Amino acid sequence: MEPQRRLVEPFCFPGNRVGCLLIHGFSGSPSEMRWLGERLAKYGWTVHGIRLSGHGTTPEDMAKTCWEDWAKDTEAGVIELRKTCDTVIGIGLSMGGLLTLHLATLGLIDGIVAMNAPMVLADRRTRYIQLVRPFMTFVRKRRIPPSLANLTRIQKSTGSVTETTSALERFVYERIPVDSLISLNRGIRQVRCNLSKITCPALLMQSRKDFTVNPVSVQIIQKQIEHVNPSVHYWENSGHILTLGREREEVALKVHEFLLEFKAQGS
Repeated sequence: MEPQRRLVEPFCFPGNRVGCLLIHGFSGSPSEMRWLGERLAKYGWTVHGIRLSGHGTTPEDMAKTCWEDWAKDTEAGVIELRKTCDTVIGIGLSMGGLLTLHLATLGLIDGIVAMNAPMVLADRRTRYIQLVRPFMTFVRKRRIPPSLANLTRIQKSTGSVTETTSALERFVYERIPVDSLISLNRGIRQVRCNLSKITCPALLMQSRKDFTVNPVSVQIIQKQIEHVNPSVHYWENSGHILTLGREREEVALKVHEFLLEFKAQGS
């Protein structure tokens, strides 16, 4: 069954001269960021939500892509926003947060909002994924109880699932290509080694009830970029998908406030 188009398509909302590049997570889709993008657009910001290569279709498509492809996607997103915006802020969830940090290490963006960005993954099996590569092409995600994920499954397709929380939906893969996971681990190591190169303002967010990314990750990032005095905010009642969780209204407001402060400092 083909995913609903609105869940997986990129989105753009024109606004002022400050552009927000919204980047979804590993094996996810733009549906993870659309609600936040709509909120930021209402505040007047320009928003561009991209879809990473191999995402929003099938796990088989994702298996053909890697960290370098996803990084190029985000760099192309920055170029697109620069056409109409003087300032570009990277706003990413999970691997999207990691990619935001990557853009900042290259000096391509003017500010960072990284949400639940991984430095250490919670599932220890992911650290040894290369050992299973000769025997497996795909692995299934570790199941998180709906009470913790705050999500209910409503539709399954080949290797993917559409989930809902209240009126919000998210399209995500259930099966993960082993090679893609190996590539993600490589990306984590690369970004972690280059964090000290970041020079732009940063807002780091971490969910306390994150069962995908070890919350120690935000401490690692904070320590490595302490020279830019990053703002760090913990969310007590949210899971990994912070942008669709029960504190999403407060999350959107926090991002908006960061953008306002950033704009004020630049004016």
